[in-house]
Amino acid sequence: MATPLVLVVHGRAGGVVPRALRELADDLQVRRQAPVVLQALTAACLPAPDSLGRGLRTLVPLMLLPGGHVRVDLPAIAAHWRSWGPVRRVPFVGAWPSWQRVLAAELAGGGDPLLLHHPVHGALAQRYLDFLAIKTGSRLVPAPYSDAPGTTALTALNLANRGPVLPLALAANRLTDSLGSLVGPPLIERKPFAAVLLEQLEALP
Repeated sequence: MATPLVLVVHGRAGGVVPRALRELADDLQVRRQAPVVLQALTAACLPAPDSLGRGLRTLVPLMLLPGGHVRVDLPAIAAHWRSWGPVRRVPFVGAWPSWQRVLAAELAGGGDPLLLHHPVHGALAQRYLDFLAIKTGSRLVPAPYSDAPGTTALTALNLANRGPVLPLALAANRLTDSLGSLVGPPLIERKPFAAVLLEQLEALP
């Protein structure tokens, strides 16, 4: 039997989890015939660790950048679940070679491809951004989630008149809410990205 999964997601205000992520969890639970729990970082409290019993559970951060959530919050969440049983940790999604290949394919096609991402800080995050730029052949541009069309930072990019542009956002957030007409839907709502997520997560032991 497959081990239970704990999918750590950012979530929206009040711990709300976007529908596409809930559907992913439901689909995985059916395919794996094992529990799948969604853990939102924005939730007021952590799930009860005994909700999955005392057996091994797999912790999967559905994060695309090695920001503070991956470096700081995840170890604390792993410790929470480990208080009730053994935990296997999987690298954050942005580190998966299969995910990087899909990103590169979606950004191919000439022009000056852009990946818009939430600003991150620290040497590790910058090294990752530099690596991703080489891997995908794109330019990575920080776009604060508070930015909206017409603000200086995004107007300067002239998003409507350039090559491929992707929001480096797994699920709906303030960035995709404000820029959806220019950059399209979040990545989980695009078939190639949803397919690689489902394939890789279903295959976990």
